[in-house]
Amino acid sequence: MSVRSLFNSCVWFVMFAPLLHAELEFKIWTNTAKHTLEGKLISAAGDNAVIERKNGTRVTVPIASLVDADQEYIVAHQSEFLPKPAPETKPAATPTGVSGSASSYDEDSDVDSKVMKTMLAGYDASQSYFDFPWPTVVKCEDQVEITVVSESDAKKEYIYESPHFIFQSNALMRKSLISKIALLFESSYEWHKSIPLNNRRTHSKDAPKLKARLCESYTDYLDAGGLPNSAGVYLGGKKDVFMVPFKEAGAKKVGSGYMYDFSGDPHTMLHELTHQMWADVSSSSPIWLTEGFAEYMGSIPYRAGTFNYATHMGAIKSYTLEYGKKDKGGRALGKDITMPHLERLMAMNQPTFYSGGNNSYGYGLMLVTFFMDMDGTKDGAVFKKATKAMQEGKSKQEVNKVFLDGRTYEELEHDFARAWRGAGAKVAFD
Repeated sequence: MSVRSLFNSCVWFVMFAPLLHAELEFKIWTNTAKHTLEGKLISAAGDNAVIERKNGTRVTVPIASLVDADQEYIVAHQSEFLPKPAPETKPAATPTGVSGSASSYDEDSDVDSKVMKTMLAGYDASQSYFDFPWPTVVKCEDQVEITVVSESDAKKEYIYESPHFIFQSNALMRKSLISKIALLFESSYEWHKSIPLNNRRTHSKDAPKLKARLCESYTDYLDAGGLPNSAGVYLGGKKDVFMVPFKEAGAKKVGSGYMYDFSGDPHTMLHELTHQMWADVSSSSPIWLTEGFAEYMGSIPYRAGTFNYATHMGAIKSYTLEYGKKDKGGRALGKDITMPHLERLMAMNQPTFYSGGNNSYGYGLMLVTFFMDMDGTKDGAVFKKATKAMQEGKSKQEVNKVFLDGRTYEELEHDFARAWRGAGAKVAFD
């Protein structure tokens, strides 16, 4: 997973189901919060089950969040999804900077001084953007200007530029399609630039454009270094590129060409773009913060070039505690949550955090939401202090100490549980 920056890790992922070993019927699923979902069980592995709705969308659900009868149903059918033994092969190297999967882990994801100098070229350290007010709405122009850099059928390489990104595709795309895809990229860029957290990449006027690679098929994506079971990935370090399959970027196959699919869920894209925007603070960002902040930014309501921060808390609570907007995605932690003690959670290394799968991402999101919207003056004051510490190159331990803000971990747990109780969730620690 990783390229760990505060947010620089790689990909929030959407789990794809393993090869089917059974075909079960559609049924009504209910979680402990009494929310329902109609679908059929596609896979069950570890702590999660994948349920497919009638429209073909798939939802990853923590098994523990379901009512007893549904858990018993999964247990009864779980053996039908056990993978068949694979031929013994030499393990492939884990792609650098991949995030979102428990099996992905990169020990060399930090940004070295040469890469840092390039990505922050032209940044004026004497200026600070921490005192801006939090914007209510940030809107990007609907039509993003696209420049065709080169199109080579022989090399299967097609390069396009928008104001802040350079896109490399392995299939020809119309400028109108690239413009629609670039809208989310450019909107995200403006959003990160506008929030009062002093995002240095978006204020580095002489830095090269951010890189994005669009892969026509999922096989192309994997061949280029994408992680199996991921829907997109930010590869950090010297690569510093966001890579995504056409489908997840919104390019839908129609006949011999592609058109833009407006029905997609932007969460994964926004999560990964967050990693790319904050790739300069990798060595200082604890993993709970890296993934929790990317989840937070991915949950801000977005539509057609516009971020609406005025309604973000309702969207975050729905995504965290339930199945998210229209029952798509969502961490579905329920409203009665037992999570690791915060001292342990905030000190977790990457492999331990990722081994917790869905729940770890949800816990990270809950922590970030607390520090952003629930703690103290409820304006992210402590979060800003922690961001300054990361930009100064402080250690992960020092950054966690900033979040304590003079409290013990027991006192922080008390404040955290009380705040989330007000948001409708009962939290205990184990």
